[in-house]
Amino acid sequence: MSGTEIHESKKRKRIHGTFACEHPGCDKVFTRIDRLTRHKKNHDPTKRHICEWPGCGRDFVRNDVKEKHYKKHLTNTLNNHDSNYIPANLGVNKSGEESFPMNNSNLLNSIEENIVPAKNNQDVPDSKLSPADLIEWLFHEDTFNGDRLYQSNEYANFPGGYSPVSFTESVLAAPSPQFPFIYDNRKFDDTIREKLIRLIPSLDQNPDFENSKIEKYFQTYWLVYHPQYPILHRPTFSYYKAEPLLLLAIIVLGSSLIKCTGFVEIYSFDNTQKLAEEIAGPLRWLIFSSSDCRPPAKLYIIQSLLLLESFEITSTSRFLHERSFLYHGTKIQLLRRSPILGGDPLNKCNEDNHPRLWEQWIEFESMKRASFMAFYLDTVNAAVYGHTLILYAHQIKLNLPCNEELWEFDNQQSLNESTLRLKNPKFLDTLKRLLNRERIEISAFSKKILLAGLLTIMFQMQQKDLQLSFLEWDSMKEPWKETISLAIDVWRYQMCPKGCCDTQSALSTKPGAEDMLPPMLKKEDSRCKFSLYHIAQISMRISHYDYIIYAGAPSRMNVSVSSSEYKAVSERVIAWAGSVSGGTGVVHAYLFLFEMFLSPSNEDITYRYNPNHDPFLHRKNIIASALLVIFAYNFSTRGPENDIYEVGKSIEYYPEKEDGYSYLQRIRKAFLKEDKLHLSEYEDSYYIHNTIKKYANIVANIPGRNNMVGLLKLFYNSFKNSEWEIGYEYSKLFRNCIERCLGKQSIQCMDMYSNDAF
Repeated sequence: MSGTEIHESKKRKRIHGTFACEHPGCDKVFTRIDRLTRHKKNHDPTKRHICEWPGCGRDFVRNDVKEKHYKKHLTNTLNNHDSNYIPANLGVNKSGEESFPMNNSNLLNSIEENIVPAKNNQDVPDSKLSPADLIEWLFHEDTFNGDRLYQSNEYANFPGGYSPVSFTESVLAAPSPQFPFIYDNRKFDDTIREKLIRLIPSLDQNPDFENSKIEKYFQTYWLVYHPQYPILHRPTFSYYKAEPLLLLAIIVLGSSLIKCTGFVEIYSFDNTQKLAEEIAGPLRWLIFSSSDCRPPAKLYIIQSLLLLESFEITSTSRFLHERSFLYHGTKIQLLRRSPILGGDPLNKCNEDNHPRLWEQWIEFESMKRASFMAFYLDTVNAAVYGHTLILYAHQIKLNLPCNEELWEFDNQQSLNESTLRLKNPKFLDTLKRLLNRERIEISAFSKKILLAGLLTIMFQMQQKDLQLSFLEWDSMKEPWKETISLAIDVWRYQMCPKGCCDTQSALSTKPGAEDMLPPMLKKEDSRCKFSLYHIAQISMRISHYDYIIYAGAPSRMNVSVSSSEYKAVSERVIAWAGSVSGGTGVVHAYLFLFEMFLSPSNEDITYRYNPNHDPFLHRKNIIASALLVIFAYNFSTRGPENDIYEVGKSIEYYPEKEDGYSYLQRIRKAFLKEDKLHLSEYEDSYYIHNTIKKYANIVANIPGRNNMVGLLKLFYNSFKNSEWEIGYEYSKLFRNCIERCLGKQSIQCMDMYSNDAF
């Protein structure tokens, strides 16, 4: 039988003929069997579908009939000019407080038909849809026909009705589960080193590619990267069993991050950044050329690509930075075409305590974590660099990762009873609960994933606003921003009860391992650990394109900026700076810099910052974005600090009116006079949200906020020695902003992208 014949034989065919309903007293006859099947539902008294519209309550035996009926209610309301008639279950509060979505799936079936009318401007309803409606619409599965990372039943191949939770429970409940712990005390030896050198021969001549040093790179990976992103299973990791490509990807990150550890041995290394780049350059092509890099891709392929991207996008040359983004979509497509495990994961398990049961679960959970990591990186890259989003929250049909105690479990320790009872809920269900301000308890890794989910909703709504602008339906824009902004503050209140500077909220560490962490990851470090929170609130209000072009970048994503394009950007920035949205955005930029450079409790203590030593890979980029947002806001409204610039003189020649630390302390004092936003004690999410609103209302009236030369010099001096090219480019853009604050008339930083230091 040919492939075409097989395909045709599997098609579901409609059977024609004469088919009578056999229900007593019914004389209906149909010409197709599927219509008879649908008709029989009318005779089933056990399944009734009630219309939830307030005051209606009609019941139906068929859900499709009920939903058609429900649509009539909604259409009448949307066309009703009396704004006082708003049913309660639409999630709208008539007094104007914030609104959140109610669990009404029927609303979703019709919202797409009414959110964007299919005719001309005159057909747009006068009343705006509520933010709750817009958010709820985003989660409606039938609305989206595009690719999903996984189907709604993520483990469709489980036999006997196993769910992911019951699979985990069956593993843990086994009488004596033979956990596949690898107790391997052997050091990284010449045998493994030779395998890696065969892949990249030049490594044999690199003085930093010695066995003892390579072990330090692995130690760095587990100390610095793994607590932030626990996507590898540490208890079963082995030099000897891991694929060489994955070992190389780990070495890339470990050698790049070793500067963050404070290891005394670092002084005996030659140039670990050079080693990381020497491996990263050919590694992507080695991965792509592997026979395992095709659908369905092996787990180690996805993991290697994720680790490599983490380095390329944040810590190396512009060439590798751009290459990472160009091939980011390839990794996503591999995930979309890769089933989790594939087939029956229990087909080799004859007994509950078979060792393969644990191994299957570990591989299963690893692939899930890799998928979430891909989603997270996609979102962060969009927020930090303005890249195009590829994955959206509604496409992720996975349960959240298991708790970290279970993930770090090995056969040398026992799991407590609470861990055995802990469930890992669906990602989308948890995201909806967060939007409804319900209490959520999840792991540190899952906290990052949920924040990324909120950001994807934000970006999706921004895209819809652009579409509405194109169609000149501006009256329907932006009713969603307050809801999403508050939801992000709800996230901060729930996920970071001691503030976004709390280390324990941000890291997944084994009990007792905290003392081994590098200095900037220890709980005593009071600097921000969730910089994505601040850039999320900023990105909602001003685009990366606008603030980097306004600062003087001559091009973005390899496309030059013309004078007319700069003029359009300038007009948008000026309008933004004069709005409430501008005030809120710049307040978040200030709050982030306060957390990074000022002590929360002692005005005499300030922090130095070296971007090369930052263990949080994206934080250095977000610092640069926050500074450029502050420049755009203040320069567009107050102009330069001084008018003393002379061509040819170094910026160090010019005095500043205020040094950077004093400037930040003065702005913070102005905020605290209005209301105190404590770092460790919040009344609730509304307190955070409303306090930031108060700051936004007063920031425009703070005197001398355009005295930014000292602040910009502080960042210029720390970024000019960056070991990653994007950071060095930022330093030149900061220099350009300093010169403009001193009175320079030319706008663009023409040498920003010249790689004179690389």
